Amino acid sequence: MKDKQGRSLSLSNGSNNNLMGKQEKIEISGCPRNGINCVEHRSIINQKYIEADRHLQSKDYQRSIEALKNAYYKATDLKENTCQSCAELFRLTITQSLEEIHADLRKMTTGFFKSKRFKSSYELATTVLEEIKKVK
Repeated sequence: MKDKQGRSLSLSNGSNNNLMGKQEKIEISGCPRNGINCVEHRSIINQKYIEADRHLQSKDYQRSIEALKNAYYKATDLKENTCQSCAELFRLTITQSLEEIHADLRKMTTGFFKSKRFKSSYELATTVLEEIKKVK
């Protein structure tokens, strides 16, 4: 399995993170089962990544965060013993994307040029990150 892009989703690098085409965020390589156990899960996770990216591009941060949260919980549904390392990588990739969004939102809600407009999205990102860290 590999992460096809070098970075996770980020607000600061929008054009390089466009997943709108047929490109998938998560792809299987080197799986002993050839990804048979997680076809449905990977498909849904990749759909959620595309959805999150679409929302991120339109500055709908809350929906983007919710899509990534849903992808994370879909990754936790992988229970096969042979899938645990891939599931952990899925969760790590999703968590990194959420952390990048959280950091970018923090920058937009603090400092001299802060905007109250993104405060609720920042709070949601904080809550979701705390929630998924408890799931681990």
